[in-house]
Amino acid sequence: MSPDWNSAFERLGTMIAGSSRVRVFPGRAAPPDLVEDAERELGLPLPASYKFWLVEHGSLSIGPDPVFGLAEPEDRDVADDDLIYNARLVAEDGFSPSGILPIFVPDSDEAFYFDTRGGLKDGEYPVLRYDYNTGAFETFSSSFAGFLVEVVRRAG
Repeated sequence: MSPDWNSAFERLGTMIAGSSRVRVFPGRAAPPDLVEDAERELGLPLPASYKFWLVEHGSLSIGPDPVFGLAEPEDRDVADDDLIYNARLVAEDGFSPSGILPIFVPDSDEAFYFDTRGGLKDGEYPVLRYDYNTGAFETFSSSFAGFLVEVVRRAG
């Protein structure tokens, strides 16, 4: 049985409403065919809670920093907040190991990545936190939904 993402994201919405640093921009939800196109281009499935978030909401920024969503394919080469664009950059510069996809790279001492190397577990990839000070990756959350809850909580 799949989790009730509506309930999880409703709780997240309550947290966002109480935050002065977190913003959601209505009208930026991704159509399902854009999500399927992204999975084809990446060559792997996206996690269930991330797909739900993309199709239902599609945007979230903490301060000036966006959680990566999906841009239309013709805009991907200029969309700094696009998952595919950022995955390409990581692959080109060889920054992280293969199978690590950036999802949130704030202007701070940390960044967050999907760890696709072990495949989906219960429909999710773990989210890793990269610490620029130590140069180490560590598990941050077992799901994208859990990642969002924690970064929004931390943002206050």
